[in-house]
Formats: sequence, C-alpha cells, structure tokens
Amino acid sequence: MAYSSLPKFFVPLVIGVVFSLFRRYFPAKRDLTLQRYDRPEGKRLPTGVFSAITIAMGIAIAVGGYFGLLATNHFLAKADGPALAQAFPVAVLWCFLPGFAALAVPWPFTIVLLRRSTYHDEAAYVEDEANSKSGFDCFRIMVGMNIFLVLPIAVFTFLALPERLTLTDHEVRWTHYASVTPEVFSYADIVRLTAVEGYRLRDGTFKARKDLLMDLKDGRRLSANAVGDGGSEPSAKLIDVLLTKTGLVPSQIRTLESLK
Repeated sequence: MAYSSLPKFFVPLVIGVVFSLFRRYFPAKRDLTLQRYDRPEGKRLPTGVFSAITIAMGIAIAVGGYFGLLATNHFLAKADGPALAQAFPVAVLWCFLPGFAALAVPWPFTIVLLRRSTYHDEAAYVEDEANSKSGFDCFRIMVGMNIFLVLPIAVFTFLALPERLTLTDHEVRWTHYASVTPEVFSYADIVRLTAVEGYRLRDGTFKARKDLLMDLKDGRRLSANAVGDGGSEPSAKLIDVLLTKTGLVPSQIRTLESLK
C-alpha cells in the first residue's frame, strides 16, 4: 500500500476514536422534558437565526482576526523608525488563530448569551439537539477546545507579533520571536553575503527558495528570510538595500549544505 494513501484511512480512524472517547468520558446530557416550547417565560428564535448568528460571528472572527493581527504586526514595526526595507512573517501565520477561533468560539459563546437572555429555552433546545446527534456533551467539548486548543494558539501567535526585519539607513534591526527588543547591528558588521538558491527535500528533490545569508564579524550568521520561516523569499528591495549598504558581492550556492 502506498504511503500517500495512508491519510485516507488514518484520518477517519482518528476521528472515530476521538468521538468514541468523547462519548465515553463526556456523555451527552439529555433533557427529556424538552418536548416543546411550553414555558411562558421562554422565547424561540426564528428558524435559522441561531445558525446565522454563529456563521456571521465566525466570519467576523476569521476576517477581523486575520487583518487585526497583520495590522498589529506592521504597526509594531513602526517603532524601528524610518525604514528602507522591511520583512515580516508570512501572512498565513495570522490565519491559524482566527481560523481555529472562528470554528470553536461562536457556538458555545452564542449558547452562553442565550442562556442569559429571554431565549434561554432556545439555548437548552439547541444543546439537546446537538447532544442527541453527537452522543456527547457538545458544550463541554467546545469549551474544552477553546481552553486547550484556541488559547495556546493565541499565546504562541501573540508572541510572534513583534517579529520583523528592518533595514534603516544606518543599521539592521532584527526583532525575534517572543522578543520586544531588536537585535541591532551595523552594515559594517556584515563581512560576507551568500545567495542561496533553495534546499533539498527529504527525498532528495530540489526546492527553489531564494535566501541571502549574512555572516557577521562575531561569527553569527543571519538569514534575510528568517522572519518568513522559509515560507517566503526576501524581497528584491530588501536584497538591493543589503547589497548597496554593504558593498559586498554575494557568493552563489545551490543549497545551504554547500556552504563551508
């Protein structure tokens, strides 16, 4: 059996096992008294409104979260002052938190809001219907996802917000992951530039991914693509500034393994 076909069997198996564990350790709490809306103090939302609220909330979280994180990352970069060129993390990095939050937050959050309103009966019926279909306590599972999945992703994402590389008129300012203080060095500290064409995958095939390595006087080696985590290439503007400011001619290598 080809390894490429393993996910087709592995993913459904994992989902089945996880759902079985949910049903065993978080069994559904059914309320058999919920037969109809006969409580005078309760109200019912029009058909489809609950779904529309959760979908709209999910879209708002996904779109607003992505652009909010992206804008924050760029806003923090203004602290470096006037820049000739800047590099930022790949944009897809800001999709993970909004994406997971959009899936996990709206449903339990809307349930909580309905519980505290005159539509508390609606919340009870929605929960009971979800529990009966899944066989486990959906509200507890969704809250757990927010605590043990979305929250850790949020922490790691916020630590990435300061990341950027800034080239000013006199120096290079490199702000690393989980750091608010940039690493600063002058262009005169760069003694060698090396242009890399790409890298090799585990199967030996070549993957084109340009990079520019900077060797410093103190022995450190910095990558112009470090803030992109290998998911992007240094911009032509950034490379042009480095070449102009250092006055160095970069040596050419095919992969990093070729560098001595």
